[in-house]
Amino acid sequence: RASAEQRAGRAGRTGPGHVYRLYSSALCQDLAEHFPPAITTTPVDGMALQLRAMGVDRVENFPFATPPPPGALAEAHATLLAVGALRRPDGAAATVAARASSASGAVLTKEGRRMATLP
Repeated sequence: RASAEQRAGRAGRTGPGHVYRLYSSALCQDLAEHFPPAITTTPVDGMALQLRAMGVDRVENFPFATPPPPGALAEAHATLLAVGALRRPDGAAATVAARASSASGAVLTKEGRRMATLP
């Protein structure tokens, strides 16, 4: 709803114009006030990789304004291990608990550093 109201304001502010909405006022009232933060609706793999590349070793302790959903960081950690962006130190146990925690001592690889520079 906030985006629709902002667009309506822009129509009269940037030049003469009218807003023609292609939905009913009832539907407009049913819209959420704001979109949910992207961190709650999209995979966090890239963000987790970028934080690791910036030197944040314990991403789960990062002070997010809005934290990702429970389990999202563990999934991102598992994905980054699977694609070779992170690796476990030699001799580290690949236990379920270690896989589920981004604090399991995984190290950013050279490939991971390269991946972190990609959009």
